[in-house]
Amino acid sequence: MTSLLACSLLSGIGTNDALARTLGNTATGKAKNLHPGKLATKTTPPMDGVAPVSAPEVIHVSSSHATGQREQPGGGLLRVETAPKAIQTVSRDFISKQSPTTNVEQVLKMMPSANVNDQDPFGLQSGSMSVRGLNQTEIGWTLDGMPMNDIGGGAFYANEVLEAEDLESVSLQPGSVNLDSPVISAAGGLVSATMSNPTHKRGGLFDATFGSFGMKREFIRYNSGDIGNTGVRAMFSFGHTYADHWRGPGHDEKFHYDLKVRKDFSNGSNTGITISYNDQINDSYLNPNYTQYNTTGYDTNYLSNYTGVNSQGAQYYKLHANPFRNIIASAPTHIEVTPRFSIDDTAYFWFGQGNGTGASVLNANQTYYGDQKLSGVLPSDGSTLVLTPSNQEQIRSGNTLKFNYRLGSHHHITAGYWYEYANLEQFSPVGMVNQATGQPSNIWGTSGVYKMPNGQNYDYRNFLNLSQVNMLFVGDSMDYFNKRLHIDVGFKEAMVTRRVYNDIPGTTYNRNLHSAEPLPQLGISWQFNKQHQIYIMGATNFKMPSNTSLVDQRNNTTGAISQMGGASNPEYSISEEIGYRYNGPLIIGSISFFNYNFTNRQLTVDYYLNGASYSQSVNAGGQTSRGVDIQIGTRPLKYHLRPYASFEYLDARIDNNLRAVGTYANGVQGTDYLATKGKTQVESPKVQAALGLDYDDGHFFAGAQIKYVGKQYSTMMNDNSIPQFITDNINFGYRFRTIGFMQTPKIQVNLSNLTNARFRSGVYTMQTNANATTGVNGSTIKGSSPAYYLQAPFTGVVTISTNF
Repeated sequence: MTSLLACSLLSGIGTNDALARTLGNTATGKAKNLHPGKLATKTTPPMDGVAPVSAPEVIHVSSSHATGQREQPGGGLLRVETAPKAIQTVSRDFISKQSPTTNVEQVLKMMPSANVNDQDPFGLQSGSMSVRGLNQTEIGWTLDGMPMNDIGGGAFYANEVLEAEDLESVSLQPGSVNLDSPVISAAGGLVSATMSNPTHKRGGLFDATFGSFGMKREFIRYNSGDIGNTGVRAMFSFGHTYADHWRGPGHDEKFHYDLKVRKDFSNGSNTGITISYNDQINDSYLNPNYTQYNTTGYDTNYLSNYTGVNSQGAQYYKLHANPFRNIIASAPTHIEVTPRFSIDDTAYFWFGQGNGTGASVLNANQTYYGDQKLSGVLPSDGSTLVLTPSNQEQIRSGNTLKFNYRLGSHHHITAGYWYEYANLEQFSPVGMVNQATGQPSNIWGTSGVYKMPNGQNYDYRNFLNLSQVNMLFVGDSMDYFNKRLHIDVGFKEAMVTRRVYNDIPGTTYNRNLHSAEPLPQLGISWQFNKQHQIYIMGATNFKMPSNTSLVDQRNNTTGAISQMGGASNPEYSISEEIGYRYNGPLIIGSISFFNYNFTNRQLTVDYYLNGASYSQSVNAGGQTSRGVDIQIGTRPLKYHLRPYASFEYLDARIDNNLRAVGTYANGVQGTDYLATKGKTQVESPKVQAALGLDYDDGHFFAGAQIKYVGKQYSTMMNDNSIPQFITDNINFGYRFRTIGFMQTPKIQVNLSNLTNARFRSGVYTMQTNANATTGVNGSTIKGSSPAYYLQAPFTGVVTISTNF
């Protein structure tokens, strides 16, 4: 069901019914045509697409001079929620005061459940995030209803999504996924981002930014306003950002385009399109392992000067780039067929192409293609420095269709179907490099590649992954006792098929993985009055294993097997939560106690192969996680102050010993087990706490945010860890009165890491054990050093902007 169905149904709804349907919408609690100063009945967030239900609370819609915001609790870090599940939302009020280089992931830093690791201070690199100890590959990410996770391994690249000026809100649901969410990598929860809608009034925004490390940025957005009486309005924006690396050589540069078109109909139906295109070339940071950090620390970087054809020369920074371009598009449509029956349809498309490059030195006499030794491929005069990128080309398309029906006064039923087909090709070509200068022939790996005797490109890794998803879902959202008791019950069946075809000789050509996961969920809330609510939630979620876990790989210098692929079961989680919310006239707060049980826990291991970065899934068995999240903030106090605080306690334990390969006393290698049962899971700090304060009188504004992150382990044996640390940010600025065509021109300053502290800020590569360890059966299990993100130094950013 696509836009053709939407258009035909929309066109078939006559204008003669407009008044009746408008009255019908009002009866169901939908408020229309709100104006500043009016009161509106707030709609309770529906259960995963079910028609909304009116709630007893009241929203005051008002305008503030200069911004139209300044009213959100906690400075925009807290939103009033009513759904029977934990939801942590950052609104436009907060986002607008952050550096415009900030990406989707970074705006979540102050949430109690989020542990965000930055690669750079400007959001140009992807970084990473864990939620209640679960890494970002286990979180579903969506933008305007379409999935953003990599279909192969579930990775999310926040720097590629959209510009901060176009980001309306970001909501984190730790532990639960909406019934209709089109995600297959969401054992730990969901993040939903929303692009700002085009405005009804014609105009736009321009801003220019400059800051530390040669950072410069230009951004412009144009809003068409309402186009005649068509009901159509559109928004287009362009941004360009450049910054030198804060450590080591290299720079990052991206060009980004956002487009959103919306068509409104008089009966409440609407349709539109969201498009985001990103074209970016980054040089890579070298993330030091523990040994390197202790010896060279922040000086652990790729080389700024080429040293020749040797292992040092392979560390030349121009051989470690990350070029990538991608486009995402969705076409969400809502059709009000009758006052009781509506249809939602979201078709989407995703295309991405690029790589992460690396380099190595190959010898013409020791070069393999799978298990076949090659000759005549490389120059015959000894060693050759080659480019070894990890390329991918990904195409995915899908559609989510929902039917919503109001049955009587108590039931709001939804049923639907999600389908997706994805084609992901991953290959590692051996590229040419100028031996005298170290300059690669083509960093994209699409040309300048060495050829084999048969004329084909020399790829030491080359496989195709086809993924197909079919998901059926049905749910009922119920209200009783004058809508004080609200019950959400739902069930979905996710059926996923992965087919992998490996073209490398000496490997298994085809492996398939078929999975059907039953996913029931239940949420119950009781609204005592306008201020007090309690809820309980039970949900099941899952994550598919990485496609690379199905693939055999061979070393291109020895021909030996370096990875033996095989099918494994998806990760499955059962989560329970009980929470309380307070929505007072001044104070807003929530507390939620949670418990997770995992089977087939998937951990993502990042590693370097031939100088390029790769990811691999590891099945770590069972895990139990328990804890509590707290958020509290206020509406504007005296002197326009809005404080905010959050806290999390987390106890995440590994439930079993992990299988490993050890060396026994007789020198024979064999299977053993690491004594990991009862150990704390990696990237799971016991305590996180944050404090924020916002001041905004309409002209002058200022804010500060401090976050404490407790000790976290980087190995499953808990023999290596990151000490506790604190991060800090401040912002301040001034909005001027309108000057000619410049409406509310503004100057804004953002400062981070005010103390210029230096520390390890996150786990880049986890390991099972850092030190040699005696296994359960007595063997010696060799350790590997984990690698880390490093905290960026003091950074300042200045932005000058104006609406027009």
